[in-house]
Amino acid sequence: AFVSIMQGCNMRCTFCIVPQTRGPERSRAIPEIVKEVEGLAALGVKEVTLLGQIVNLYGHREFPKVDGKNPFVQLLEAVHAVEGLERLRFTSPHPIGYRADLIEAFARLPKLASHVHLPLQSGSDRILKSMRRGYTSGQYVDLVARMREARPGLAVTTDIIIGYPGETDEDYRETRRICEEVRFDNAFIFNYSRRKDTPAATAPGQVAPAVMEARLQDLLEVTNAIIKEKLGALVGARVEVLCEGPSKNNPQRLTGRTGSNKIVLFEGDERLAGQLVTVQVDRASGFCLYGKPV
Repeated sequence: AFVSIMQGCNMRCTFCIVPQTRGPERSRAIPEIVKEVEGLAALGVKEVTLLGQIVNLYGHREFPKVDGKNPFVQLLEAVHAVEGLERLRFTSPHPIGYRADLIEAFARLPKLASHVHLPLQSGSDRILKSMRRGYTSGQYVDLVARMREARPGLAVTTDIIIGYPGETDEDYRETRRICEEVRFDNAFIFNYSRRKDTPAATAPGQVAPAVMEARLQDLLEVTNAIIKEKLGALVGARVEVLCEGPSKNNPQRLTGRTGSNKIVLFEGDERLAGQLVTVQVDRASGFCLYGKPV
């Protein structure tokens, strides 16, 4: 199930229209959110994803720190304690919201899924500054290292914008280099698209569509090769899968996700839906793993 914990956004990324369309941040109270999750768990929900535009900045202007913990970590602890809940995820975060207390939470809260979505957007410090992202590529790489140290085996996925206004070949090569260094488990890569009334829409140096597309295809080749390699390394392993029921593409198979957000297709009775199942992986193909329940 998905649980909205906040609305709006106070950031001013130059390519994004959300602050104008959804207004400033407004966060729900922790007891209200916990009550909703308790109700879902009572209905048999095993996994909850907390939703917010910049989810890890939840309540930072509205609620106080407690014992040195930011409101978002307080919320994670409270939801983590809900009986019957097996997994806890959140999306979509911002790199600047990963403070020390949140990183540390991944080392001590086992229900937190071993996966974080960490939007990079660009590997070029010059472009990141133009985007008003608030971090450098070096700070981003350091954050990934600290997260992986806190939770060994952590899967990291990302968002990347290709062809942001002013992006040069060198800027693109920096993005490519970061992808090769970090080795994302998945990457959502898009050509820059103008959004009306955003600063980037009228910025100089708009990149030609053909140039954007060439860079996009090159980066997809890089990232897809890494993803394929990471999935292939799981062949022969046993993984815990939350079964979601029959696959939409092939009802003869069941589908589900691992804690690291890998899609797994496997044989079995559809009565396994909603259960945590140990699956022996026997092959990997595309962006999926295939196997049999143990």
